[in-house]
Amino acid sequence: MIDKELQKQITALVSDRKIETAEKLLISYVEQNPYDIEGWNRLIILETLVPIQDYEQASDFARTALYYHQNNLLYFLLILSFTPWYKGELDAELVEQAEEIQREADPEMASIISLLLADHYQSNDKAHYEFLLKRSIEYYPYIVRNYTDLGQHYMGYGKKELGKKMIKKGLSNVKFVYIDGEEDDYDELDIIRYINEMITGVFATEYSHRELEKMMEG
Repeated sequence: MIDKELQKQITALVSDRKIETAEKLLISYVEQNPYDIEGWNRLIILETLVPIQDYEQASDFARTALYYHQNNLLYFLLILSFTPWYKGELDAELVEQAEEIQREADPEMASIISLLLADHYQSNDKAHYEFLLKRSIEYYPYIVRNYTDLGQHYMGYGKKELGKKMIKKGLSNVKFVYIDGEEDDYDELDIIRYINEMITGVFATEYSHRELEKMMEG
């Protein structure tokens, strides 16, 4: 953020769990500084924290941020990720928009879009779900959840060894594991941290990493 003192104040408020106070300050800040991308980043992620956890509001902020920062597709990824939390699923218009953006996106962005679209089809079209996970890997074979989700999909259909192979490959792409009790530098409002932890799986909690390792042992 341009206002570094305010950023420190926001960080302290979040640390003290005064989330609503931090929210008011950030909303006021982005209204006055709509071209400060970091202000939007921190406000959007703040909306995902307890006790707010308002994914619809987070999506609305992401859309507004995208208006001012049209080339920042991270905001579109977050909209794709947040929407099922409050709507239950992606609507047809958003799916179509995702497919259009994917055609012009760089390989990593295209891969993540394919992963998020796969989530949309998981419950009602298993064949397309599998196709999209494979396509995500083809676009960019360096994230985690496309492999681990595909591995669990295979194991659900009795393809145990193939599933283990996929999970092993996904785990090899993990870049950072949060160790319980050693999270002093954990920035709850870091948009890249959020995407790597909650969407791609490149960052993993100690618990989630251990659970995936157990799948390879079974």
